[in-house]
Amino acid sequence: MNYILALQNELSTARAVLRAKDAVVEEFRCHLAGPKFQGLDLDGGRKDWIATADVRAWLQRITDADGFGEADPAGRQGGPP
Repeated sequence: MNYILALQNELSTARAVLRAKDAVVEEFRCHLAGPKFQGLDLDGGRKDWIATADVRAWLQRITDADGFGEADPAGRQGGPP
């Protein structure tokens, strides 16, 4: 394989990874903008808190996203793994 073709393949792979990571980041943004984190709770408490374990799980999904399939191998969607 010539050098230019190898670089084109590498670039294509890198772009696929970036798109996959961007998709998970956008999913996380939508999750944070959802009703779970808006307004006040029934007891009057704020609803804009998120567990650090959930944030770590989302960050792991972003890290694991490789552009060659779902970031979460179990196929779960709509929240942290």
